[in-house]
Amino acid sequence: MKKLFVALLLFSCHSFADNYFYAGTNLSVYDDTELKYNDLKVDENNAFGLSGFVGYGLEISTGMELGLEVEYQHFGKADFAQDVSMDGEAYYFNLRPKWVEPGNNLYSALILGVGGIKAQTDIYGVSRSQTELAYQAGFELGYMFDQLDVGIGYRYQTGDFNDVDLSIQGVLLTARYNF
Repeated sequence: MKKLFVALLLFSCHSFADNYFYAGTNLSVYDDTELKYNDLKVDENNAFGLSGFVGYGLEISTGMELGLEVEYQHFGKADFAQDVSMDGEAYYFNLRPKWVEPGNNLYSALILGVGGIKAQTDIYGVSRSQTELAYQAGFELGYMFDQLDVGIGYRYQTGDFNDVDLSIQGVLLTARYNF
């Protein structure tokens, strides 16, 4: 019985032979940052943001993969008023389920992540920095060229800073290299 169990383990490991590492970058071409405190709400468009990520893709079944990744993001600066601005960065641990139709190079993916957002606010010359727990969700549509994936997607991120709700949403362009 033990020999049969070992043989089955070896067989099951073989079915995951298409697992791979990947690395990539996102360019936020449009981000909208919103701060909400009680009844007060302000929102502003950010400058361009950039992120980088590394991950490991697991083939779950034919046409479905699950990516496990770590991501670093730098948000562009958002100027809410003449002397009121915010700049920030975030770190996320993401799950990225990806669906590919066999024989087709188009793909779709979801992004679900948990991590931390660090916000640097400058209000009338007073700077303050704070890091809080954050979540993100999004989707991506793209095309696969050999080992390179390119796509366009949408992300929504949220965090809570001492009763101030922060949300960032936007459109991003993605390039990912599969090793």
